[in-house]
Amino acid sequence: MAAFFLVLMERRGITELRWFLLPGFCGGLGTFSAITYEVIERGEGGPLYLFLNVILCLIAAAIMVPFARKWVPVR
Repeated sequence: MAAFFLVLMERRGITELRWFLLPGFCGGLGTFSAITYEVIERGEGGPLYLFLNVILCLIAAAIMVPFARKWVPVR
């Protein structure tokens, strides 16, 4: 979903603020903190959980960016 909005902002000419508006400063830190807490402190998931989380997110972004570039018109 984030990759779609990233391309949308790119195509609409919102290049200066897209890195601030899209993920948000606290959103990225919160997500990273939650993953770190689950893997290290709670012992849930372990290294496989961390690996799959990163890999699956990259795969989702790799699928969504070309899709968004195809369907979002350039202004």
